[in-house]
Amino acid sequence: MRHCTCGAEADVRRGARRTADGRDEVVYRVICPVCGQLGPAIPAEGRDKAVAIAEAVAAWNEMIARLRPLEA
Repeated sequence: MRHCTCGAEADVRRGARRTADGRDEVVYRVICPVCGQLGPAIPAEGRDKAVAIAEAVAAWNEMIARLRPLEA
């Protein structure tokens, strides 16, 4: 996993969010504990926990690569 734009090591966290129809859904996302930057939320529904975590890390890495393209 890439470091955050602030230079800190980020963590994968499990959380919940409310959908448009009022349901709560479990999501995984990467969060920087220093600056609070959030990666894209990956819904856990229909996925194995390991797969959802891997997708959250991949989405974080893609986001950081877009923010810092010269490090790719």
